[in-house]
Parts: sequence; structure tokens; C-alpha cells
Amino acid sequence: MEWVVVDYGEVVCHPPSQDAVARIAGTVGGDPAAFWDAYWDGRAAYDLGTVDAAGYWGELCGRLGRAATPALLEVLVRLDLEMWSRLDEGTLQILRDLDARRVPLALLSNAPLEMARHIEAAPFAGLFRHRFFSADLRLAKPDPAIYAHVADRLGAAPADLTFVDDRPANVEAARAAGLRAFLFTGADRLRLDLAL
Repeated sequence: MEWVVVDYGEVVCHPPSQDAVARIAGTVGGDPAAFWDAYWDGRAAYDLGTVDAAGYWGELCGRLGRAATPALLEVLVRLDLEMWSRLDEGTLQILRDLDARRVPLALLSNAPLEMARHIEAAPFAGLFRHRFFSADLRLAKPDPAIYAHVADRLGAAPADLTFVDDRPANVEAARAAGLRAFLFTGADRLRLDLAL
């Protein structure tokens, strides 16, 4: 195992709780289910960095019948960061164990600029020798080019990268690009997959 490359959302952190989704939906007066649909419909462009926060949240608010004022935009960005900040202690312990064994770690996340900077400022970010974010790269999983970019930046052959993600499409694309890849279903399973 030359490098272990992990996703952030729903691997390093837990998925947003129902309460967190209801809280952010309430700021725009939307039903949580309608909000969540609108949230994901425009998220790919936001994660890719082709739409900024004002554009993404403005479109979402408009779809739900609310104007996106600067004050509301600030609240939405903050709540978005908060709902993706419940860390999975089981995963973090695995990362600490790998780091203690001197296994180099990298993070690869589809994340907008605000989320990327938030993650980089977190205490756990120091576990990763490299952190790659879709909005910075203007590439996103499962595009094969992102896996090639990561391998190139790490100076490693794709076969020397072990990749972990919670989305089957991202895992399949990584395997097709030559990486050893595991679907994350929980920290206990990941520990077995990595033979720790």
C-alpha cells in the first residue's frame, strides 16, 4: 500500500443528520425533502467550481421561492459546512493508525471552495500529505482524469493507490483507472479491507 486516498463526505465525516437538513431547509422555508432535491440538483457545478456560492445558493433559493440575500447566503454556507462536519471517529482512528505506520495519506473530495478551505483548516487535515478538491482542480469524481491527476501529483502509479469512497460510481471509475478501490460502508469494514 503505497498511498491511501480517501473521500471526505460520508467517509471521514458522517452524512448530514435529518435535524441538520431540516435546519438548513428551514432557513429558506422549504420542506426538507424538496430542499434536499434542490440541493443535489445543482451541486455538481458548485463542487466543480464552475458556479460560485452565490450562484448555487441563489438558484436553490429561487427554486424554492426565496430570494438569496447576502445575509441568507452567509447563513446557508455556514450551515452547509456544519452539516458536513460530524466526523466519523472510526475512520479517523484508521487514518491515525495508517499515519503511525507511515502510510502516506491523501484526501480526494468533490467539494466547493468554501468546503475545501473549511476542511483544510480542520485539525485532522494534517493527517493528509496532499488534499485534492474538485473545485480547485475543476475536475470531479468519477471523471477518469481526476484519478490520473492525483496519481501524477503523488508521483505514483495508479496501481500503487488504494482509494476509498462511499459512492459506487466513484469506486468503479477508480478501478477502471487502475487504482485498488474499496466501497466505504463503515469503519469496521474498511479496517478489514485495509487489513489493519
